[in-house]
Amino acid sequence: MTGEVNRNRPIDVRHQAAIADALLTWFDIHARDLPWRREIPYRVRTDLRHRLKEFTEGHPYAERLTLRRDPYTVVVSELMLQQTQVSAVIPYYKRFMERFPTVEALAEGDETDVLKLWEGLGYYRRARSLSALAKNVVENYDGIIPPNKKMLLSLPGIGPYTAGAILSFAYDLPEPAVDGNVVRVFSRLDAEPHVRGDVKAMRSVAGRVRELIPGDRAGDFNETLMDLGATVCTPSSPECSVCPLQSLCQACVLDAVDLFPVRKDSEERPVDKFSYVLLHRGDLVYVQRRAKGLLEGLYEFCPLDRAYGMEEEESFRKSLCQELRGERLANALPDDMNVREGIGEYGDASSYEVGRAELSGFDNADHSALGGIVDGSASVNFVGDRRAVYSHRIWEVACWEVEFTARAEKYPNINADLTGEWVTLKELSELPFPAVLVPWRDAFLARYR
Repeated sequence: MTGEVNRNRPIDVRHQAAIADALLTWFDIHARDLPWRREIPYRVRTDLRHRLKEFTEGHPYAERLTLRRDPYTVVVSELMLQQTQVSAVIPYYKRFMERFPTVEALAEGDETDVLKLWEGLGYYRRARSLSALAKNVVENYDGIIPPNKKMLLSLPGIGPYTAGAILSFAYDLPEPAVDGNVVRVFSRLDAEPHVRGDVKAMRSVAGRVRELIPGDRAGDFNETLMDLGATVCTPSSPECSVCPLQSLCQACVLDAVDLFPVRKDSEERPVDKFSYVLLHRGDLVYVQRRAKGLLEGLYEFCPLDRAYGMEEEESFRKSLCQELRGERLANALPDDMNVREGIGEYGDASSYEVGRAELSGFDNADHSALGGIVDGSASVNFVGDRRAVYSHRIWEVACWEVEFTARAEKYPNINADLTGEWVTLKELSELPFPAVLVPWRDAFLARYR
């Protein structure tokens, strides 16, 4: 460092005003042209103003509350942008708004349809929260995203940052909207060693924003900080020479911009290793919906609790047979098929001859529950390995494909139970899947359609 900063030195009003003026002047020239920053159509603006009247009575900012942006577009874009790059969000946002142009349309939509439109964007809890939020807003607030912080924080998926974004971006109210970009800007501006992602840092920076935010351009000011952090004051190789705050930035004075903010010690993420099996028969494919937890609500193929590599095909077959005989996958085979304990004879790595079923020892109830393969064959193929990195864990997945055939000319009525179901190829293409499975699913559909 080339100098020292007096952290206890009070910042006078003129200095505060200089920061705000420099930022807004820069924003007027360099604001990003993003689809969720479009003007509100006149018809929508008129309707929203009429319905907003009940919320403005007694509101502390009633006189300055304006409709800067459509609150619904702010909510959709902000939930999509959480932990996701703008460039990745734009096409998803456009498709989503075409399908659900209003909060009422989203409230009427099915969660599976919402997840399908979200497929590949990740962090699917955001999509479920958005669906639940729309239903809540339509039912309780006449379709209005309320300009009230307490009400906003009671809605699904809304935290302090998103509430601040809605209040300032949509209603131009002087409420901070602090994310990682904003923390980085102020950590460098004040040469404060804020820790990335730290709650205390967020609170501290929110206080700084409140000191600076102008009452008449609150939305512009918050969007300025976002744009500056995303395009100029970037995590690595920041473009300080074109930054409007360069002369006011204490990290620049210290020649230590790269030291702010402080990196948070990364925790080692656990690794889950397992296999997925794409079971199919004719134009039917076996799928199941994930329960609560990671990727809740998305569909997947049949999982096995170990990652079997290509050289472990015999072990994979044994494991699959055991799973098909158990309660968890009791309906993973059609009713006209039954499985036996042996793995049969096979001639090469791509074909598995099952042979005639051994049914001795099972009564009729067992036969119905187990299903099976009657005088048929199943081809087994190793598809490959895939890896998915999530915020708190890592998946290492081996992918297999198994095709069953049988003599029955017509398939029986195969109903889903709580575990899974058989779907057609068209239905498969319409179901939302985790990103780690999407390329595999799409390649399969391209081959069999």
